[in-house]
Amino acid sequence: MNREAPAPSLPTTAIPVAADPVDADNEGRLVKVSGRLSVEQPATDPQLGLQAADAIVLIREVEMLQWQEHCNAGACTLATIWSPTLVDSTRFSASPGQRNPDHFPLQGERFAGKDIRLGAFVPDVDLLVASLDSTPRPVSLDEFPENLAASFSVVDGALVSANDRDHPAVGDLRIRYRIVPAGEVTLSGIQQSSRLLAPARAQQP
Repeated sequence: MNREAPAPSLPTTAIPVAADPVDADNEGRLVKVSGRLSVEQPATDPQLGLQAADAIVLIREVEMLQWQEHCNAGACTLATIWSPTLVDSTRFSASPGQRNPDHFPLQGERFAGKDIRLGAFVPDVDLLVASLDSTPRPVSLDEFPENLAASFSVVDGALVSANDRDHPAVGDLRIRYRIVPAGEVTLSGIQQSSRLLAPARAQQP
């Protein structure tokens, strides 16, 4: 009986290498590269028109104000919460007329800048997000197109779609951003030509 050979395991100890030039002898190895992470064109949210200067990766987080049911000893009440996922209101016991929207009009997403470099290496976006800390990126309305700015307010650095910024309604959105900034970093990944991949990506066919 033929059995498939197990996939070769990836190395667990990273080899320190220079950021420039790429040494072809390290192809397929787990390498550790230190240097300045740079980007030719900073990350941009094309849907909302925000460009984050010096951002390698721009992460958009979207929450919706929704009803949430709380039940205790058979008594159920409703309260509103900001949630990044849909809350199913079809089975609420209390106030069955209170319903949440059935979809998000805008999804959370991440956007990478163009021509990201770590010396001569091109690091994978999955590796950057997994390996590096992201930081909050507050926004102001003058960073967005006029038509969008007219539909949102800014509360604590986040976009809020409420007509009354102090009293949002169910279905309103709150949009926050985080960035992975440029700067000095150390990354460990699988060298594939000039690319630097997260180990999980390197195992994919």
